[in-house]
Amino acid sequence: MSPPTRMNDGEASKSRITVVPTSNNANRFADFEQLARETAAVICKELNAREFAKLGEPRTWFDLQGAAAYLAVSEQTLSRYVKEKTAPPSVKVGNGRRFHRNDLDAWIRAGGILAFRKAEGANAN
Repeated sequence: MSPPTRMNDGEASKSRITVVPTSNNANRFADFEQLARETAAVICKELNAREFAKLGEPRTWFDLQGAAAYLAVSEQTLSRYVKEKTAPPSVKVGNGRRFHRNDLDAWIRAGGILAFRKAEGANAN
């Protein structure tokens, strides 16, 4: 049996896929199956890296719909929070609002709507 060999054509030479010849036909199918899995994993990893490179920085500003999805509440609920002035800080742009990711994260860490409701209850007493 010869030692494992590495593919030497272009991009494939950068991968860690090796071909190990076997003498048994049953093992050949298993080896081929393993090679196919490893190749698919390398291709998926390469494609994902290219797609993520196109995205650039993570999104930092959200519209009402995006902020609602980020907070896992409905758009109507977030709109109500804005009207009640219990929503995370936002900026009015035209007819819409924009929420910054840092403000949304800070609002969540502070306890979200529950923190505002507790504060209102303490002020009522």
